[in-house]
This record gives sequence, C-alpha cells and structure tokens, in this order.
Amino acid sequence: MTRRVTLIGLLTTVGALMATPLMAQPYPNKPVKIIVPYAAGGTGDILARLIAQEITRTSSQSFVIENRTGAGGLIGYGAAAKSVGDGYTLIAMDSTLTMYPGLHGEKLEWNVETDLVPISMYARSPFALITNPVRQYTTVGDLIRAARERPDSVTFGTPGTATLHHVFTSLLLATTNVKMTHVPYRGASEALTGVLSNSVDWTFVALPTITGQVGNDRMRVLAVTSDTRSALLPQIPTLKESGISMTVANWFGLGVPKGVSAETVDWLAKKVNDAVRAPEVNGRIRAMGAEPVGNSPAEFSTNVQADLKLWTKVIRDAGIKQ
Repeated sequence: MTRRVTLIGLLTTVGALMATPLMAQPYPNKPVKIIVPYAAGGTGDILARLIAQEITRTSSQSFVIENRTGAGGLIGYGAAAKSVGDGYTLIAMDSTLTMYPGLHGEKLEWNVETDLVPISMYARSPFALITNPVRQYTTVGDLIRAARERPDSVTFGTPGTATLHHVFTSLLLATTNVKMTHVPYRGASEALTGVLSNSVDWTFVALPTITGQVGNDRMRVLAVTSDTRSALLPQIPTLKESGISMTVANWFGLGVPKGVSAETVDWLAKKVNDAVRAPEVNGRIRAMGAEPVGNSPAEFSTNVQADLKLWTKVIRDAGIKQ
C-alpha cells in the first residue's frame, strides 16, 4: 500500500513538473490575430500591417491581419468586442469607433467604452480641404464667405452620409456657422473625383490619399486639418492659420477586448511604441502623409474618451443619421 501511494505521489509530482513549463509560457505562445474592420489596401489596413510586421519581427510569434469588413466597420469591431479577452484577438481601431454611439445609440450590441480597451495609438492622419481651381477659391476664407453670402449654394462631397468625412465637415460648419449642401458619394475615391470633375465645390480627403497627386491641375489644396503644417505640404496653411479654430485627424491604434491582463496590455503597448519608433516604420508612416504617435494605454484612452464626447455632440447637433 505504501509503495502504491509513493508511486502515485511520484507520478503526480512528475506530471506537475511537466505541466509547469507549459503554464508558465510567456505571452504570446501562439499566433495573434489583429482584426482590421475595413477592406485591404486602405490607410487603416496598411498602417495595421506595418505595425503587425514589426511586432512579428521582434517577437516569438506571428501577428497576422484578418480583414472583417461590412457595415462601415461595425462587423469587425463587433467581432473583436465579443471575442475572448485572452490577448490573441486584437482590433485595429480608428476614429470611426468614437462616432458609433452618436450614430447608433442603443442599437449597438456592445459598448464602445467598456467592451474594447485602447492599447496605443500608432498614427494620426490629418485631412486636406481641396477644391477645383475652376471654382476660384484660393483660401478657406473665400469658401466660407461664399457660403455666408449664398447659404446652401456651396456644395461639399463626402464618401457618404454618416462617414468620418461627413462628421468632420459638420464640425466645420458648426464652427464657422455657415450652411452648405451635402452631396454624398459611394466612397472616398468618388468624392475626390467629384471635386476633380468640378461636380462639387470641395471635400475633405485624408492626406495619404493625395500625397501622389499634389500638383494636379484639377485640384487645389486650401488647408490641412492638423495642428501644424504638413511636412509633405509645407506651403499649405492649417485651418487654424486660416482663421478656423478646428483640428481634426483620423487616428489609428491597437485595442483589445475587455478582460486582457494588465501585463499583456503593457507588453502590447511597449511593442506598438517600439514599432512606431523603428526607423523604417516611422519613415513609411510619414511618407504616407500620416503622423507617427505611440502613446500609453492611459493616454490613448483619454483621446478616445474626448472624441466620444465631441463626436456624439456633433452628430446629434447636426442631426446625422446612419
């Protein structure tokens, strides 16, 4: 009997010792999935892939992109928000996330503020206000004066109702207290074409969209929406320099579902910050017309909360409906 008990005890001890290394394996011990809620090839997708590739290069595991598209990003965000918070499903966030409460309210099946945890913002992409030279607007002031003199006669194009561009423009109209006519298109490229073909007066475009088109004789850039002038367009004034107290940009960052451990959150935040500082990644972000960031979970969370408050008010005041 004694020998049997001893044997059982020995087997138990050996089993425990064999299991310990597996239990103690550091994160990550298998590939990590990053959900991008938009189609491949867009700014958010390209930036997420840059960060994923750099983290993969400096880690023991692969960080792979999975594009989950549909419903203006809601499909991908929803999938991430409802995932297990074990650190193996991440979400590539952007500013659109902070507009969902204002646009959808109680229709959302998950909570923007509690079901997703911000990790680190890795880039910020300002916009450019562009017009067609035929319109004879040489400054943003010209555009605003025309709207004041002839309310609703000035037209602006967007990729569609309730899009990021539409909400940003609504803030511009509220800030300047003018009325313009909205012309919704079926995508950013069509809105840009609307300006190039002289079908609408102006539109907001993300700087990465036009970095290769500056100098196009069918496009005039009147201002950029960043705090300071863009290194790619140093001759173009900011909205603030043009007399409009407004700064906007689409930010991009990494998030996780709720429940992920603080240690994993800190590990991911450090990896994102290291990736942003890597010379090749940093240079490619800047070459796209975006601004490298890299911040802490607390700082990113503060950014998200501020935008939630701002965009919910702008959307409700403007009466924007999805």
